[in-house]
Amino acid sequence: MFRLLKMKNKPGHIVAVLLVVLGVSSCGSDKITFVYPGEEIDFQLRNLKMPALYIDTVTDMRPIEQRQGQGHFFGITYPDDESWEVPATQIYAEALAQDLEQTHLVELVPLHSQADYILSVDLLSMGCRLQRSPAAFLLPGLIGVGAGMALGSDSSHRAKLSVALAAVAILAIPVPTKNHAEAEVRMTLKDRSGNVLWQKSCLGEIDVKKYITSTARQDQQLVNEHLTKAVKRANACLLGQLRQEFIGRNSTESPE
Repeated sequence: MFRLLKMKNKPGHIVAVLLVVLGVSSCGSDKITFVYPGEEIDFQLRNLKMPALYIDTVTDMRPIEQRQGQGHFFGITYPDDESWEVPATQIYAEALAQDLEQTHLVELVPLHSQADYILSVDLLSMGCRLQRSPAAFLLPGLIGVGAGMALGSDSSHRAKLSVALAAVAILAIPVPTKNHAEAEVRMTLKDRSGNVLWQKSCLGEIDVKKYITSTARQDQQLVNEHLTKAVKRANACLLGQLRQEFIGRNSTESPE
C-alpha cells in the first residue's frame, strides 16, 4: 500500500508498470494449430460406384501479406507462415482429406495408379484480418481522462495523471474489433492421363465483431472460431459442385 501511495504522484511509473503487466499477459510463443471441425453432411453417390481419388498437390498461391503477416494495432493480417505449427498447404490438405472422407464422396487412395481421378488444389487465400477503428479508442481515452481528473491532487498532477490513465485505458479496455476470415480454393479434377475434366474455385468468408483489447493477441482462438469455418464453407461449396460433376459423368458414361 505504501509503495502504491508513493507512486501516486508519478503517472509515468503507473503507465510503465501497467504496460509491463499488459505485455506479459498478452504475449505468447505457442505455434498456432488448426483445430478443424468434423463434417456431418453426407455426399455419398447413391446407387453409384464411389470414385477412387488421389490428391496430387496443394500449391500455395496466397498473397504475400498472408504469408508474411502485415500491420499493427489498427489492422493486422495473421497468422504468418512462422506462426503456423505446420505449413498452410499441409493444414489445408489435411482439412480437405477429412472432409472428403467424412462426406463419403470419394475413396481416397494413396497411389496415383489406383485412382479413377486426380485432384490438385491451388490455395488462393487462407488467413484473417483484424481491424479496429481509431474512433473506437475515444471512449476508453475519455474514461482515463475522467479518472485522472478525479484522482489528481492539483491541476498539474491531474493533467499528467489524465494523460497517463488515458493511455492505460486505451490499451486495457476492450474495443469493438472486426475479424474477417477467408479461405479461397481452386480445385482441378483430371483423369489418369492428365486431361482436365473440371475446375472450380470457391471463397469461404466469416465476418465477426468482438470486443478485444489492443494488446491482446487471441490468434489461436480466432483461428479456431472463424478461419476453420471459412475453410469449411469453401470446401462445402467445392465438394457440392464436385459431387454434381461425378453424377453428371456417371449419367453420360452409363449405357442407355
